Amino acid sequence: MLYYTQFPDGWNTSRNCSFCLTVENWSWIPDNKSKPLNILFYLLLMQNLMRMGAARQNIKIGIVLLMLFTVQINCAMSQTYDSTFYPADSNAIFFFHNRLDVISPLELTSLDTTLVDFEEYGPVAKLYPFYATLGNVGLAYKNLDFSTNRATGFNYGVDAFNAYYLFDSDIDYYVNPRPYTEIGYITGAKKEQLFRLTHDQRIFKRLTFGLDFDLINSLGSYQRQKSDNNRLAVKMHYFTEDLRYGIIANYTHSKIKVRENGGILYDSIYEQNLEPSRSIIAVKLSRSENLLRKSGVYLQQYFQLSRKNKRIQDDTLSPKRRINLKFGRISHSFSYKRYSQLYTDELPDTNYYHNIYVDSTSTYDTVFFQKIENTFSWSNADYLDRVNPQPFVILFGIKHQFAKVIDTVSTAKFENLIPYAEIKIRPLPLLRVEGRGSYILTGNDYQGDFDLSGLATLEIMRNKPYKTEINFGMELDNHAAPYFFQHYFSNHFIWDNGFNKVNTSKVSAFLTQRRLKVGFDLLKIQDYIYIGADTLPKQFGQSVEILKAYLYKQFKLGKFDIDGRVVYQKVSEPDIIRLPEFMAYFTFTFNLKMFKGALHTRSGFDVNYFTKYYADAWMPAIRSFYIQDNNEIGGFFHIDFFIDFNVKRTRFFMKMQNILAGFGESNFYQVPHYPMQDMGFKFGLSWRFHD
Repeated sequence: MLYYTQFPDGWNTSRNCSFCLTVENWSWIPDNKSKPLNILFYLLLMQNLMRMGAARQNIKIGIVLLMLFTVQINCAMSQTYDSTFYPADSNAIFFFHNRLDVISPLELTSLDTTLVDFEEYGPVAKLYPFYATLGNVGLAYKNLDFSTNRATGFNYGVDAFNAYYLFDSDIDYYVNPRPYTEIGYITGAKKEQLFRLTHDQRIFKRLTFGLDFDLINSLGSYQRQKSDNNRLAVKMHYFTEDLRYGIIANYTHSKIKVRENGGILYDSIYEQNLEPSRSIIAVKLSRSENLLRKSGVYLQQYFQLSRKNKRIQDDTLSPKRRINLKFGRISHSFSYKRYSQLYTDELPDTNYYHNIYVDSTSTYDTVFFQKIENTFSWSNADYLDRVNPQPFVILFGIKHQFAKVIDTVSTAKFENLIPYAEIKIRPLPLLRVEGRGSYILTGNDYQGDFDLSGLATLEIMRNKPYKTEINFGMELDNHAAPYFFQHYFSNHFIWDNGFNKVNTSKVSAFLTQRRLKVGFDLLKIQDYIYIGADTLPKQFGQSVEILKAYLYKQFKLGKFDIDGRVVYQKVSEPDIIRLPEFMAYFTFTFNLKMFKGALHTRSGFDVNYFTKYYADAWMPAIRSFYIQDNNEIGGFFHIDFFIDFNVKRTRFFMKMQNILAGFGESNFYQVPHYPMQDMGFKFGLSWRFHD
C-alpha cells in the first residue's frame, strides 16, 4: 500500500518522507562534539531496556555494544580524514538501501524531518493507511488495501506480523561525516510504550557501523492483550575512495511475543457500555500466547569492472578523444534467515477450537524454517556519480535458494535455482520504461514459477509545479501455494493439501502530479487460496476479479492543509475475498510558525472511515484471518485530534485518540470481537543528534 508524504515540491510514494538526489560536491567536516552525547544515549538505551522489563539478552547485547562503541570513539577521534565521500552539508542526513547491484551509493535519500503524519507512530500505521488490527499496538494486522506482492521462490505464507519484523530492505545505511543518533519514545494509556534508537558512526575512514533498536510494550485495554515486541539491527558499510568496490552487511533479530485472548466473549457488554472497566470484560482464551522470532545475517558487495572515467584534454578547446570501454558491475549477496513460530495454550477450550488431536490439557505447536540464498549478478551500471542517469541499464542475475521447514512431525527441504533480469530504458526524452522478471529453473514444488512486471512512464508536462506523468503497468505471476497452506500439523489443525498454482495478472494506470495521484488497478486471480469459515485452507477453482480505483490529493489553503486518500474496491466473488467497498482517510491540519520560525506546529484531525462488510475473523492458533458470516462491522468514523511540534531537531506530538468513543453505543471494530482502543491520550518524542 502506498503511504503518501510530501516532498518539498510534491508527493512521494515511499514509506519515508524524503527526496532522492545525486550528490557530487563532497567534503569532510571534522567534529568531536557529539562523542560524549553518543555514549549518553547508549546509557539511556540500557535504562529504557531495564525500565520496560526487557529480557536479559537485550541488556547483555546493549552492554556489549556500549563497550564496542567506547573503542570505536577512541579510534574515530584519532583520525584525520579528508575524503571526498561525505556530503558538504554536514547537517543534512542521507541514507541508502540494499540495491548496490545496480544503484550507486551516491544516489541518496534525505531523512524525513518534517511533521507530516508524525503522529502516526505505529509500525503498521507507518506502512498502511487502511488496515485492521486486534485493538492494541503490536498485535496481528491485515492490510485492507488488497495487494498480491510476493517474491518468486519459497514462501511459508504467514504474514500477519510482518510489519514487526526487520527486513533487509527496511534498513537505512547512513552516509554522513558526523555521528548520527535519533531517539524516539511514545507513551499512552494502559502502559503503552514504544522506544526507538538509531545510531550510525564512521569509525575508520570509509567504514561505518550502526545499530537500530525498536521496542513495543503495551498491556492493552482487555485481558490477555499484551504485546512485547522488539527488533535489533547491527549494520556496517564500506566503500573504497573511488567507489569501485563497496560492501554492506547486517545482523537482524526480531521477537514478537503477544498474548491471545480470542476476542471478548460478549460483544453486547462493550457495545452497550455496560462495563466501563474494559479489563474485567470476559474473553474467550485465558492462557494462550504466540511467540515468533526471526534472525539472520545479510551481506551484499559489488565491484566495478572498469575504472572511473577521467577526462583528458590537450587544451580547453580541443579535447583528446579516447575509447572508453565499460564492463559494468558484478555483485554478490548472501542471506541467511531463521524463523520460529510457537503457539501455546495451557488451558485449551473445547468450545473455541474445532478439534483437539494430540493433547487436551495443553497446546505446544512449533514450526521452524530457514532460508539460505546466494545471488550473483552483472549489470552495465556505471558509477552514476553525475546528474543525468544512464539512459539504458540492464541486469542479469541468478539466485540459489535453499529452504527447510521443520514442524512437529515432518521435515521438508527445498532447493531452487532462479535466474532473473531487470531493465530500465529511456527511448525518448519524455518516456521511461522499466521491467523485471524471474523464473524458477529447477526446484521441488516451485519449478516453473515466474513473475514478470513492467512500467511505462510518459511525461506530458515537465515544468514545475505542473509536472505531470502518466503511468501504465502490467504484472504477471504464477506461484505455487505457500507451504503453510499445503502442509500443517498441530494440536488443533491438521491438513495436507495438493493445491494448484495460483496465477495472477494485473494491469494498472495512474496519473501523478505535484499533490495528486489518481488511478486504477484491475486484477484477475485464478485458483485463489484463502482460509474458509471452518478455519481450513480452501482453493477457489475459478477466477476472481478485483477492480480498485483510488485518489490521493492534497489541498493547501493558506495555513490549512487537507490530505485526502480514497479507495474503492469491487470484488467479483465477495464470498471469497472480503474487503470494504469504500475507504477514506482525511487529515485536516492547521500549520503555524512562531518565534520567528523557531517553533513549528501542526494541529488537526485524522479521520478514518470504511463501509460495512463481513470482515475476516482472527484465529490465533494458525496466526491467520479467516472468512466469517456472522458479524458485519464498519460504517463509523474514527477521529483523532493531534498537535505536532518541531523545535530545531526535536519533534513531539500530543494526541487524543478516538474522540467519538463514549458517546452513545460503541461499535468501533476493525476485526470481529476485538474492539479498538477507547478514547485515550498519547504523547511522543523524537530527538536527533548529529553535530
